[in-house]
Amino acid sequence: VHFAKPTKNAWRTAKYLGRYLKKPPVSGCRLAHYDGGSRITLRFLNHRTHHHENLELPQRELILRLIKHIPEKHFRMVRYFGFLANRVVGTLLLKVKKALAQEEKKPVKVVTFSSLSQALLNTDPFKCILCGGKMVYQRVLYGLVTKDLVANAEEIARMRYVM
Repeated sequence: VHFAKPTKNAWRTAKYLGRYLKKPPVSGCRLAHYDGGSRITLRFLNHRTHHHENLELPQRELILRLIKHIPEKHFRMVRYFGFLANRVVGTLLLKVKKALAQEEKKPVKVVTFSSLSQALLNTDPFKCILCGGKMVYQRVLYGLVTKDLVANAEEIARMRYVM
């Protein structure tokens, strides 16, 4: 059984735990019950039984379990190693792909609304239905139909001078 050493610097521990404020170590949806007292009930997936179970802990025990994951001072966290390490991934990954006879992925062509509309509907979405001129995308107004656009044609035409 491995027991982590108690940390000597409370400020560093608080800063480490503070990093989890945006992305907590235990998400709020896993908290099944907290009565404001001293006990917390957590919901988790037991990987041995493949069933969801509840775990009831005192507040102090939960904090002690979280503190175990705080690395010691100057401890370097390694996310990737080998040919995926940050330092060598640019050079070694190309060599690994060549050795495995993998082709480089070609960049995916960007499909825009305008090109998709022209290809499928044979209409230019930026061509004005009133005057036939080229429109510039400003914003989307939902709920307007062609009848409303024709009724407000003068106001819409004046909007092009506002830009």
